[in-house]
Amino acid sequence: MSKWIKLFPNDEARHPTDEDCGFPKKDSDGYHMGGCYMYAYDPSGSIVDEDPDFLDDRVVYIGTAGSSKSRGIRSRTADFMGTIVKGYVQKNPYANGILFRGKFGEENKKHLYVAYLPQGYGPDIKELAHRREGEMLREYRDTYGSLPPCDGAIPNEIVAKEIFKISTEDELKKLQKELYLFLDNG
Repeated sequence: MSKWIKLFPNDEARHPTDEDCGFPKKDSDGYHMGGCYMYAYDPSGSIVDEDPDFLDDRVVYIGTAGSSKSRGIRSRTADFMGTIVKGYVQKNPYANGILFRGKFGEENKKHLYVAYLPQGYGPDIKELAHRREGEMLREYRDTYGSLPPCDGAIPNEIVAKEIFKISTEDELKKLQKELYLFLDNG
């Protein structure tokens, strides 16, 4: 497993390098590294001096990615980081990033860390990685009684807040009018 890597040092996005991760993003055949990964939220910053543990109570997400010639575990981190910064404006926003924004606030991105459990390159990695992710999530749930805070469905309140953030004044007025009509007919 890699060490914990800070994602937003000085409040600016910094994508992990091969050196940070301890493995190349791609192999010589062009496959991206597949495996599991986890994000942690630690305002103290002390997590960087610790060995990653998916059962750490600071873990907010456990995920997986297969290995293809277009994407892998480090691609997922780029998507997560982009969603935290841009919300629903992100081309393909990731649910875990929207959940982070809603539960912790975009302004707290500076306290985020990633650790990787690389499992290899090539098309055979996907099943192995998903099986390991399932084991990790089950053990986390058994330990804490729930999934990590940024795993799972996005509550409607968070979706609504994020939509309001990107809506124009005219769009909000139209939405308000439609809501009143809906409530009057309900």
